[in-house]
Amino acid sequence: MSIRTYHTIHNMFRRLLEYTQDIIVIGLCFLLFALMLKAIVGMFSGLMEPLNFQFIASELIYILVLVELYRLLIIYLQEHRIAVDIMIDVGIVSFLREIILQGILEVEPLTIVAIALLITSFMVLLRFGVIRNEEGVPEYHEGILRELRRKISGDVD
Repeated sequence: MSIRTYHTIHNMFRRLLEYTQDIIVIGLCFLLFALMLKAIVGMFSGLMEPLNFQFIASELIYILVLVELYRLLIIYLQEHRIAVDIMIDVGIVSFLREIILQGILEVEPLTIVAIALLITSFMVLLRFGVIRNEEGVPEYHEGILRELRRKISGDVD
């Protein structure tokens, strides 16, 4: 077997796996879309009963999480990469949803501190981790203390 034949078989197998993975991701997109529709119907049926703000807010945030996951899958289909910034956004919103769902008074104080630290670390990672792929993001990020000092003193870019 020649090297050329080996590379041809390898490339064909790789493309087959990529197509299979794309089909699975497309199936997940349809599943997320169905879950969004189910959540919207549940939210509107919840409006027919006496107003339960906690349930309505929880369902609304749940739909937003599903929309972000749907967007993550679309980006994966376009670019064949996982967008870490969107995953962090989904994590932050999911934690907030759980707090709203349980009620802030029902969550133990240590759990609230742990969630606050995790959300803070997510936000620092988003800001200083250079993982956002947006235009206008500077290529060089200053240290957090230097940037805070510059903002407090009123220096503008």
